Amino acid sequence: MNTLCVLQGAQGSRTLVNYDFTTRYEALARDGHADALIFASEDGFTPLGLGKRFFCPDLGVPARELSEVAAQNCAQREQITLIAIAPRRQGGLLRGVVLCPGEGSASYARFATPRYGRPYRDFYYNVTYEAIKYACTRWRARNIAISHLSQSGRFHEDIATCNSEALAHFCDENPANAPESFAFVGCCMTVAHLAGIQRLNAEGSKTRHHAIRVDTESGDQYDFLHLSWG
Repeated sequence: MNTLCVLQGAQGSRTLVNYDFTTRYEALARDGHADALIFASEDGFTPLGLGKRFFCPDLGVPARELSEVAAQNCAQREQITLIAIAPRRQGGLLRGVVLCPGEGSASYARFATPRYGRPYRDFYYNVTYEAIKYACTRWRARNIAISHLSQSGRFHEDIATCNSEALAHFCDENPANAPESFAFVGCCMTVAHLAGIQRLNAEGSKTRHHAIRVDTESGDQYDFLHLSWG
């Protein structure tokens, strides 16, 4: 695991911003670098497709069931929805996994203009903020790892900056729940994509989080967080 910078919260919290683009998810969890994971809902040869080989047995969630839930969130659901997956068994390494809509999701389609242009920042910011908030306040996660929320090979520096800006605002407003570390992991990212993050410490006092509407639907096995703003 490599440390990019230390994020200093406005109220004294301190979070390491890390990156590791080669280590397997299971090893990251075993080494204490990840107790909660954030993935895009896109399955297949993707971070989710590779990651579920580890986290499905770790959480006690059937892989086929997970794939069906992810596919619906990616291809069918037009509402911006996060899916929180808590453990169903004791003794695992993870406190939970959050599935987010990403660039390939039906809910992103209305924001993708021009197609494959610059990412829609409000989308990535709000999705990331609510994923971090849920993991840190509901599961008491201390070490969060996030994979790319773009389509494969299309990660953009703005997405990483939005991820980190959401983290910074969460830590400013919730210092008691601020994670110890936040790591960019998996494929399709490089250190160059993280270049904008180091400016956030200097600019942190100039911006703040604006709350959006989040409707939580608690199911038998998952929590669904429906986001809306504007």
